Amino acid sequence: MKYFVLLIRNLVVAICMLYTFDVIVNSVGVMVPINAISIVAVTFLGLPAIFGLLVLQNFM
Repeated sequence: MKYFVLLIRNLVVAICMLYTFDVIVNSVGVMVPINAISIVAVTFLGLPAIFGLLVLQNFM
């Protein structure tokens, strides 16, 4: 039960981080996709995953 609550908390934090980062960088014309794959990546990897998603989106 403890790990389930921790996982749910991390998912909520990941969604909030992605949305906040998207609002901030949207003013310069960069869009961060908010979908299931990006949420799972940010849940497990944290902030570096957001930068990785940006690099993959802009340079691939």
